[in-house]
Amino acid sequence: MAMSVGKWLLNKFKDINRDRMDKHIEIISKNSGKSKFYIKCSMMWNFLTQGTGYTDYFRGNFIELSKEEKKTFATAKRFYRLIEYLNDEQYSIILGDKLIFNEIFKEYLKRDFINLRKSSVEDFKNFLSDKTTVFAKETNGECGHGISKITVSEIEDVKALYNKLVENNQLLVEDAIIQHDDLNQINPNVVNSFRIVTVYKDGKAHVVSNALRINQDDSDVIGCTNDLYFSLGEDGKIDSNVIDDYAVVYDTHPLTGKKFSDVCISGVKDAFEMVKEAHLRLPQVRYIGWDVAFSENGPVMVEGNEYPGYGILQFYKLKNKRTGHLKEVENVLGDEFKNIRL
Repeated sequence: MAMSVGKWLLNKFKDINRDRMDKHIEIISKNSGKSKFYIKCSMMWNFLTQGTGYTDYFRGNFIELSKEEKKTFATAKRFYRLIEYLNDEQYSIILGDKLIFNEIFKEYLKRDFINLRKSSVEDFKNFLSDKTTVFAKETNGECGHGISKITVSEIEDVKALYNKLVENNQLLVEDAIIQHDDLNQINPNVVNSFRIVTVYKDGKAHVVSNALRINQDDSDVIGCTNDLYFSLGEDGKIDSNVIDDYAVVYDTHPLTGKKFSDVCISGVKDAFEMVKEAHLRLPQVRYIGWDVAFSENGPVMVEGNEYPGYGILQFYKLKNKRTGHLKEVENVLGDEFKNIRL
């Protein structure tokens, strides 16, 4: 990769959200009985020795783990090296550019889109002619950033909008996904994102982990904060706790009051099969985090990620496990896992 591990870790340290870190420390102190000073020192030691960010430390419940148990968790440094080993950087660009991704995996999108990088104003106007709502996206945006919801009937000047989108690098415009009622019952305001991680080994793609992210509020774009998380089994039922970023467990959705024990999402098994099939088109990138939505016509692809966030996949509060995401990857790779210099 272009950046050294040391430099990347230094950047991570500089980017620390201290208010968020202090809240994590407060929760750890309350749950463990350890002083905040002790926890800060422990966090720093784990950062220096293992590359563990404060969110890694919190989500893995490192305050309670043995040295051997900690080794099974992805951390900032370890995950960087895992991706460096498994993913060919020359092919990862396919996932890093949404326009390229859509062209290669368009049969799994099941919706119209237009590439403003190579389309005229007239092309854009024709694209919008039969649409009600579309979403404009930055070609390399992440965590819900760089996404704009556009109501077609409210557009006053198509050419002005076209120029604005090009200027903002929002070169991908997609038809809206009509979300399945199973998820609308939980939160109808946003198309919620289902993250599925697959690892490629010996001609097959294996699902190693999943987590569905649900907005707590009435935002119309999914983000990386103020969300709830849970994992799903093939039967569509929740097979974990439902938690937020601070490990609070929820029995019902705070906006709609939907009981999570009653949730059953149609098409989960189909989603697993879809991403495994799609991964076979890109075997050079052996670790992929797929984002899937559940539409009224079944699961549809949203995007693929060459460097996906791993944190929620190994959040200890989801399933109260004492092993992390690296163990799940090792279960697929077998003896090959020993080749990775973590």
